[in-house]
Amino acid sequence: MYYAHSLAGKPVETWQRLEDHLRQVAELAEEFTVPFAPGWGRLLGLWHDAGKYQRAFQEYISVDPEAHIKGKVDHSSVGALIARERRAAMAAFAVAGHHGGMANAAELSARLSGKRNLLLVARREGLPGWVEEQAAPEPPAWLLRSRASLSLWTRFLFSALVDADFLDTERFYAGGVNRDLGLRPSLAQLKERLDRHVERKAAEARPSPLNEMRARVLEAARKAAEHDPGAFTLTVPTGGGKTLTSLVFALDHALRHGLRRVTVVVPYTSIIEQTASEYRRALGDDAVLEHHTNVDPDHETPWNRLASENWDAPVVVTTSVQFFESLYANRPSRCRKLHRIVRSVVVFDEVQTFPAKLLAPVRHVISELTSHYGVTAVLCTATQPVLLEGASEIVPEPQKEFAVVATRCEVLMPGNEGPVSWETLAAELRGHEQVMAIVHRRDDAQRLAELTGPDCLHLSARMCALHRSAVLSEVKRRLESGDRCRLVATQLVEAGVDVSFPEVYRAFAGADSLAQAAGRCNREGRGSGRLHVFIAPTRPPCGILRTAEQLARVMWRQGDLDLTSRGTFSRYFQDLYRLAEQDASAVMAAEGAQNFADAAERFRMIEESGDPVVAPYGHWDDRVEDVRRLGVSRERMRRLQPLMVSLYRQEIGELLKAGALERIADTFWAVVPGYEVYAQRWGFGWAGPPAIEPDHLIA
Repeated sequence: MYYAHSLAGKPVETWQRLEDHLRQVAELAEEFTVPFAPGWGRLLGLWHDAGKYQRAFQEYISVDPEAHIKGKVDHSSVGALIARERRAAMAAFAVAGHHGGMANAAELSARLSGKRNLLLVARREGLPGWVEEQAAPEPPAWLLRSRASLSLWTRFLFSALVDADFLDTERFYAGGVNRDLGLRPSLAQLKERLDRHVERKAAEARPSPLNEMRARVLEAARKAAEHDPGAFTLTVPTGGGKTLTSLVFALDHALRHGLRRVTVVVPYTSIIEQTASEYRRALGDDAVLEHHTNVDPDHETPWNRLASENWDAPVVVTTSVQFFESLYANRPSRCRKLHRIVRSVVVFDEVQTFPAKLLAPVRHVISELTSHYGVTAVLCTATQPVLLEGASEIVPEPQKEFAVVATRCEVLMPGNEGPVSWETLAAELRGHEQVMAIVHRRDDAQRLAELTGPDCLHLSARMCALHRSAVLSEVKRRLESGDRCRLVATQLVEAGVDVSFPEVYRAFAGADSLAQAAGRCNREGRGSGRLHVFIAPTRPPCGILRTAEQLARVMWRQGDLDLTSRGTFSRYFQDLYRLAEQDASAVMAAEGAQNFADAAERFRMIEESGDPVVAPYGHWDDRVEDVRRLGVSRERMRRLQPLMVSLYRQEIGELLKAGALERIADTFWAVVPGYEVYAQRWGFGWAGPPAIEPDHLIA
């Protein structure tokens, strides 16, 4: 008898038989691959653990239940060697990497060349013929046109195998019970809930040109949902109801064409909770999965596998970083969810935020998804760049809708190109009862807020999502009650954050940033609003943000910076993308060479994004203690997501040197209680070496 998984201290009769595991994984993986690679999932499932038929592995698993993931006995090379013999080279990448990750082509070739004897050993020691005597189907013909397409297809195979393997292993360790997260409503049920929600909002809305525009946009979305799957754009002015309109389109379209789920991709963690919260109000708490943490544990144990999401929910809200980096990843935990994207609607919100340096690989995967994986992509923004040729616009005449909102915000440009001091700007902000200022950098935001006064609120990415949500709630409360409300923030408030100030100040930046700032001004068109554009003492960070500002300045000098015209943004993005290197890290070269490790390393949407640290905010210690005591699980990691802040690696090093951080479950960092490195106004920050507060040294 051969076993796939053992249980410490339990009789062998309770262990999982290897044949059962192979067949069950094969069945699941085939279910996942049918839409894009029929027949391949079954092969992957049968081959992935063929190396466990070695006597050495069976002896090892009898003394260590974690033998299947520790790698002391190589069991994944055997299935990869079978795949290579069967001329299924791309399956070899997936099988060989189903624990450690997919390698570069040359590295895999060298590994398998040095491991050829393992297949002979497995055959001699029990590998049954039915495992390896499988004929590989012909791959789809369209794969022959592009090696980069072949790499993405392989990553989807890998995803299906990894998820099937994880799910079957989880089921075994859970005593044969599927560890799902509860029953999910169907898309038809969600459409009924959403329609009722939209009807209620329409009934409560008072007559106004803005609400009439929102109704027209919504009706256009319902009509466009009848069109065939493919690529769409949704060009709606800020405040035009884009968040709900895109969801109405997505659910209507998915039901009409038999698609499986809706994935909403937002640019920043700063707005993901707002978007998910709005969807929960419309659809219910049981419908929406939020996934935005950087924590995808690569160190595997039978239990921390549960921490890696597989997006098995009807509506998923995630970030651009999570979505696109997963599509170029090579690790099991990051790729596990990818096959769930197949035959779904993917809504990309605020697409103008896609980094120009990665436009080539971003365009490539969106085009592949819509062409070969049954995906409908919806590209949403008020400042629409041309990302995909031939995409269908949902709103028939977007410029007419922009004319509706053009009068709600007067744009006041600087009198000259000389910078204004922070002190002068702070004094001007104090002259308004309700005002927001948006600056380039986190240090700028803290300096200006301090100068503006102790009652000035502050928002930046140094604060965790839960903290930012609390500040935004207070902002909205003050605005609605007519109280004094002054806010200084970084650009994280621009794209999608639902706030409306009568006075908005914005440091001169790219045309899209200025237009998004105007969208936070007088959103409902009640009375008058003003956007004050000023020249800050600092410049935007080097790179594309600096280039964008310079380009907008040229357009301003030429009198072409009209923030209410779609033509402004067509020209702006055309020039911006022409100036940018759209594959600065040569991601596509790595894809073309089947160098999966290189592609994963090169595709980084945020440079040196650092490592996630749990912010000591609210009931953070209880949530950390749950993981410390009970281990990693998807549900416990979800509870930690709103507390995560990404710190630079040098900051991590400084905190570690001071003893201010501890590693939890080999997965994330948490602040050691007593170290005051997180301020209730500013978030993470410290002056000098962090030190523990004396009170915590007293027993």
